[in-house]
Amino acid sequence: MVEESGIEALGEPFTPEHLSDDARGCIEAIKMSMPSGVYSALDSFILSAFATAWALHKLAAHKINDPAFEHVIEVGDNGAQAQSPWLAILNKQAALMATLGDRLGLDPKSRAALKLPGAKQRKSKFAGLLGQTGSSPSLSS
Repeated sequence: MVEESGIEALGEPFTPEHLSDDARGCIEAIKMSMPSGVYSALDSFILSAFATAWALHKLAAHKINDPAFEHVIEVGDNGAQAQSPWLAILNKQAALMATLGDRLGLDPKSRAALKLPGAKQRKSKFAGLLGQTGSSPSLSS
């Protein structure tokens, strides 16, 4: 759960049945990797979007890693060349995962900003240095 905003979301996140096995596995891995209470039922939709992006990124990575993969392909009858669409898919899904992952607390920086109910913030070993007081999640020991 992110810092108190006045409205508490309820329920546990669910994994939609319509997602691919890869996407469903991604959601389960995320849920098992985070403390309980971080996500609610409402977060199921953004988790689904992240997991779908990850599954598409995985598919594109497999295509690109095929020894027969061609990074540049011919398009049209005039012999014009263009980047393989799989490279665009890979990059677009990576960008989407970075954006959604930040919102879900899936990287160290965004995770440091998450607050769990009843959790105590660790005091920084640098507290008091240069007149600073309190805790800083980025400087915690």
